[in-house]
Amino acid sequence: MWSVNSLLRATCLLILTVITTTSCNGQYVNQTNTYNSDGPWVLIADPLKLEKIIERSPYTINLTLTYAKSEDDSPPVYAATPEAFRFVVKVSMSNQQTVAIQDNNQKIEFTWAEITEGTNKSIEVIGQVIGYVDLNFVLDILPANDSSVPVKTIPVLSSYLVTVVRASDTLDNVFTIIMIVMAVLNLINMGCALDLAIVKQNILRPVGLIVGFISQFTFMPLFAFGVAMLMIQDPLMGFGLLVIGVCPGGIASNFWTLLLDGDVNLSITMTFVSSIAAMGMMPLWLWLLSGFFLPKGSSVKVPYDNMALSLILLTFPLGIGILIRRFKFSLAEFLTGKILKKFSVFFIIFIIGLGIYSMSHITVLMDWILLAAGLAVTVSGFLFGALFAWIARLSRPQIIAVSLETAMQNANIAFVLLKTTLPTPYSDIAALPAVAQIIMTTSILFFFLGINTTYKCAQKYCIQPKKEKEEIETNNSSGYRNKAYCADETTAVGNPL
Repeated sequence: MWSVNSLLRATCLLILTVITTTSCNGQYVNQTNTYNSDGPWVLIADPLKLEKIIERSPYTINLTLTYAKSEDDSPPVYAATPEAFRFVVKVSMSNQQTVAIQDNNQKIEFTWAEITEGTNKSIEVIGQVIGYVDLNFVLDILPANDSSVPVKTIPVLSSYLVTVVRASDTLDNVFTIIMIVMAVLNLINMGCALDLAIVKQNILRPVGLIVGFISQFTFMPLFAFGVAMLMIQDPLMGFGLLVIGVCPGGIASNFWTLLLDGDVNLSITMTFVSSIAAMGMMPLWLWLLSGFFLPKGSSVKVPYDNMALSLILLTFPLGIGILIRRFKFSLAEFLTGKILKKFSVFFIIFIIGLGIYSMSHITVLMDWILLAAGLAVTVSGFLFGALFAWIARLSRPQIIAVSLETAMQNANIAFVLLKTTLPTPYSDIAALPAVAQIIMTTSILFFFLGINTTYKCAQKYCIQPKKEKEEIETNNSSGYRNKAYCADETTAVGNPL
């Protein structure tokens, strides 16, 4: 007899099978170097792997090429005529971005005497950008009189792992502090505009909340999973896109709802509800789907403390704003009328600029596939949320709020989850799809903000004055006609002839 959990898991997996039929068996592995040798040829590297080297700093890899023949083997031809051969070890990399070899020295030449004596030679690598790379070494045995065509090519060392990390996280910490302070100030402003009666109505008649919950915790995880399986080959990045897809909404959606004339009361209520619901929905979806991307037995650490902190960051400043509205209504009117929208625009632009600078160490790894995946998830979230809200007969401001809340996730929770689940630099690589989605989401929203602002300006300075002028002319014309009519009538009455 199946348990309830087994039935739930089977049902969800059946839905996923309908969405995508591809499978992903890839996984990130904390690799170690593998020795591939042809017979007695062995290349020994010291250290065995080069992990967590700092960007822009040189590191040395010592290499020893050996020829280990057994006692029964006859002496190799190289020993009989060592002057007739050259032994050149060449280095290749699985990608050209992560590290560079000092002076572009990708060839190390040994003599037969150095091979028999076990002489060390070295290469220097420099971390270019955060990430990981495999170095592969092959031995070319060339005739001394011809350096172009090898007599034999032998793989002697493959998958030598090098990982590169950032020199310091100070900039990230500064960015986080500034973001929190500015978010708190703007949430206080939004609290001044919050109408508790409307919030209560949204809770008592939770159509918008239900639409938002289904959109956010059913459609978004499944669609993000499908895009990750179909478009992203790297399992780490696929896992990162899944994580951002299962996260709750964040306060950024509240700011954008305000700027795009959506229902701010519904947006804030949805953010609060989704943050609580995520305590259960995030572990559920990650339990069901993370195994498609991570090795068997991997544990995903859901950052409950960070999620609770997000709730506090949302509710405490809003509470201060509500108190200001209750006891200092004139101050609340000033903040909402003169400060709120301008500060929201400044906050968004400032955070985006500082965030791009802070994340520049990994944005250089962005490619069109990641941007296309982020665009697909973002646009689908906007469209599905808006369509579902329209079917539920919500008003235009409510449709805007649901659409934004569906497509915009709390990226901070995603970054923390990746940091606590994966070691660096794997967590940074996994965060790339989340960064791509943020870039595409912000670009789309600024586009619509520009259209909305242009339309308002046109109404204010072109359409509205034209209408007022037409009304004045119409009134004046009507007045003249009325006066003329009255004069004619008076003349007729006063002159019976």
